Amino acid sequence: MGGRDKFYSQHGNYEIRDYNYAVEKEWIPDDYKVWWGFEDEKLFEFTKETINEMASSEQPFNVTLLTADTHFPDGLMTADTPVLFDKQYSNVIHYSDELISRFIEWVQQQPFYDNTTIVITGDHLSMDPNFFASVNESYERTVFNLFLNAPISTENRQKRAFSTLDFFPTTLASLGVTIEGDRLGLGTNLFSDKKTLMEQLGIDTFKNELSKNSSYYNQKIMQGSDLEIKN
Repeated sequence: MGGRDKFYSQHGNYEIRDYNYAVEKEWIPDDYKVWWGFEDEKLFEFTKETINEMASSEQPFNVTLLTADTHFPDGLMTADTPVLFDKQYSNVIHYSDELISRFIEWVQQQPFYDNTTIVITGDHLSMDPNFFASVNESYERTVFNLFLNAPISTENRQKRAFSTLDFFPTTLASLGVTIEGDRLGLGTNLFSDKKTLMEQLGIDTFKNELSKNSSYYNQKIMQGSDLEIKN
């Protein structure tokens, strides 16, 4: 979805456990298909199994999840989703929060948690065309982000201008990695006092520069492989 397979295959030795993997491992039947593949409820249960498997090696590991039940339009209502609000999307978002909270609590109860950082973030704002129509235009919607149990902290928490680019060095810093110059690629370590590119350039200039077309990006990075990029 969205080129994520290309991203992970080009940026490390990742095993992608997607819908096809779940079918292959008989986690779900061959003909099972709900929403984007299977519900987030199943995703969290499958992930617990994966985490226990990786933690048993007693080696450092990373597990990344992509939830999808809150995707527009209206999200996915399951049989277990409590009906507390008039709008379906409200119930879906509320239940998603509950599932994530339960999963975090499970991780916190595991013996490896003391040496574990949890990062939660969205890939974009919800694009549901109707749900946010009543939100005051002066309210600035932002993507949720949380770094939990990181071995580093900062007092520079408010009135920052940053983007997804900054999550590259920030995530590594949240794992205890020391980053020389507090910048990797186009991103800035948000645990530092260094200004991000967005703060240096201003939001409008930053957006204009990122909006420029790149045939190399479109043809090689989004569609290519490691070998094609190297060549």
